[in-house]
Amino acid sequence: MSVKIDGNVSAQRPATRRQYSAKQTTFTGSYTKEITDGLHHAKTIRRMESLKWLKGEIGGILITALGTGLVAPVFIGFNPFVKPPKNATPEQKEENNNTKLYTAMRQPISAVLAILFQASVQKYIDKGLDKVFNDPEIAKIARVNLDQSILNTETKVKDDIAKEMTKEGKTKPSAIKALFSKTAKEKRNAYTAEFDSRVKIRQEDQLKKVAEAFQEKGMIEIGERHISHEKIAELVNKQIDEYIKDARKLQKSAEGIIPRYLDRADILIKNKVKLQEIFEPIRLKGTVTAEEIDTLIAQNKDNPSVKLLLEEIKAKSPDLQVHRIKRTLDRIDTIEDLCGGVGKYDRETYRKALIERNNILEEVISQLSEHKIKDPKAADADVIKSTINEIAKVCDFSKRDKNAQEVLKNTDTFGNEIKDLTKKVFKDIATKYKDMVKNNYTSWNQFTKIGVGVFITLPITCTALNWVYPRFMEIFFPKLAGVKKAQQPKQAQTEQQKVGGDK
Repeated sequence: MSVKIDGNVSAQRPATRRQYSAKQTTFTGSYTKEITDGLHHAKTIRRMESLKWLKGEIGGILITALGTGLVAPVFIGFNPFVKPPKNATPEQKEENNNTKLYTAMRQPISAVLAILFQASVQKYIDKGLDKVFNDPEIAKIARVNLDQSILNTETKVKDDIAKEMTKEGKTKPSAIKALFSKTAKEKRNAYTAEFDSRVKIRQEDQLKKVAEAFQEKGMIEIGERHISHEKIAELVNKQIDEYIKDARKLQKSAEGIIPRYLDRADILIKNKVKLQEIFEPIRLKGTVTAEEIDTLIAQNKDNPSVKLLLEEIKAKSPDLQVHRIKRTLDRIDTIEDLCGGVGKYDRETYRKALIERNNILEEVISQLSEHKIKDPKAADADVIKSTINEIAKVCDFSKRDKNAQEVLKNTDTFGNEIKDLTKKVFKDIATKYKDMVKNNYTSWNQFTKIGVGVFITLPITCTALNWVYPRFMEIFFPKLAGVKKAQQPKQAQTEQQKVGGDK
């Protein structure tokens, strides 16, 4: 089995060292959660992640309303720049303060109405647009790059799954019930987990169907229409750029990363026997406790290098500690393999091996660049299919020499099964198409919401505010409302006197 080593360095571990399946294993999963959990501020990051819903339209409305209702009144009610006239009487000063307070109280009412009228309509706009762009019979009158009848919007998929689960008798207990009942909380969590899983599966199934049809025909069809060959060719070129980026990430800088790898290799090989002695039992057991690591640190206090490695492992989150131990053992094997075998480590040989991997990757990058479609406008289905097949061949390392295989294996971009790689490339480009349509749809969604807000909800909100506010003040703040009413006849009388004086 091949193993990914410390980010990028990889090696084929000999079966004589440890018994593994001969079949190569390719890791395609994500380590985002593990990496995040290992950070010092992991809890803070998780809290911030729980607030990600605020970045949408609803979140924007709520944040704006919060500022309008809580922050703005303070600056309006205590505005130091709005002052009574010079040498004002106590009555004039009180009138100035009352006017500022009366105006300030308008802001919370405005915020509440904004939430009621603007936030409440967002859901229905989404539903309406979902109906337009997800329904095959209606979406066919829209532009083809907005048609989501084969790759539904996330809101449409979630709505469909929710309806299906309701028909099956599966309901989600309310958040209030979950707060006071452990059973309700467990049911709510179970419902959420199943719901999220079914949404993901539905989205994956839709994408898989699009990718399979794309691989068969060389075009992405939506009903009786298809995405232009030029646009698909552009997506192919963008996907090639992504693969090139992946290859560049595997390269190591001779000025920076390679010296660090060499220094770490010196430490690992020098302490190879000791590290295998203390790490091998943990690898076989699959677990390690903080107390065990502390004991090992104490036992190796006279060996600064081993002590440092153990302290680095201790600093990791519990679910990453065993993973780091396994990687350390793997890396020792890899270093020796790249130098010619067990006991043959040489710093210069290892340095040359690392540089050689850079050259191999540079060759792969060059080959990928050569297969870009030079003139997307002239592309057709055959050109697109043949180009994708050639990309898959470049990413297939099964026919490359041993050194190249060591460099390219165990990544999501490269592999040794041409059939699987070809399917993957078509799926990657189909995913890019999905993202393109999603972005187009999001633009129309936001444009529609802006239009509805400016021409419908904003006038309604302003009209409601002008009607609700004076009545609210009369009920809850009659003193301020009374002062304001008293001011109005006085101002009218003053204006009348001015007119009479002019005559």
